[in-house]
Amino acid sequence: MSEPIFPGLNAATADPMALFLQAVRFQQQGRLAEAERLYEIVLAADRRHFDALCRLGAIRIQQARFDDAVGLFRRAIELDSNSAEAHQLLAFALAGLQRLDEAVRHYERAVVIAPDFPEAHNNLGHALQMLGNLEQAISHYEDALAVKPDYAEARNNIGNTLHLLERHDEAIAQYEMALAIRPDYAEAHWNIGNALRALLRPEEAVAHYEKALAIRADYPEAHNSLGNALAELGRSEEAVSHYEQAIAISPEYADARINLDYLLRSMADSGE
Repeated sequence: MSEPIFPGLNAATADPMALFLQAVRFQQQGRLAEAERLYEIVLAADRRHFDALCRLGAIRIQQARFDDAVGLFRRAIELDSNSAEAHQLLAFALAGLQRLDEAVRHYERAVVIAPDFPEAHNNLGHALQMLGNLEQAISHYEDALAVKPDYAEARNNIGNTLHLLERHDEAIAQYEMALAIRPDYAEAHWNIGNALRALLRPEEAVAHYEKALAIRADYPEAHNSLGNALAELGRSEEAVSHYEQAIAISPEYADARINLDYLLRSMADSGE
């Protein structure tokens, strides 16, 4: 006799649609393990269930199980090759595996199918940026913003690309626009700090790193960067404190450990 998997649901007798809808509810509530199990049951009954394939694939991405996600999205695309969302999600999973050329192809397919798909344009821009195609990346970030003007992440990503091009003042302007959209955007403050340091303006950088940490205290990269800026200003003890906080948050953070070690050696050599 079959045992109910969840109260009120029995896999042997439940309607697959009822199981699927319950899985969706679990996923929306963040109950991913329960949603995952139900999607697997639905797919065991109907391996061609497009929405279950895509939703289980999305859970696999959250679990960083990118190989599994790729397989699920490929099955979904076999069922509907004109699904922009399936191509976009497959591309995201491929990017997670650092298979960026393949990811670009599927992001490109997504924006051909759905030209007004801002997330696909943004993610395509990011993949192109990772491949070093910076001007093309900016073009797709701009396409994302043309569709969704309040897309703070795309604005921030333009700033990052301009920063890589050493156009730091322009980058800062983009980060500031991102903050106008989303004032609690810690990463944008961190990025402004990095651009200001590149412009040899560490005192101003400190203020933005501190704003980033006021928003998100457990931000190891901001602690590390603040440590760097403070060290440049000769505020060594404060710098040490922030390197240590970065390591406490992220014990495997190699850059913070290297920076702390270097600064402590320098302080010992100078008698501080």
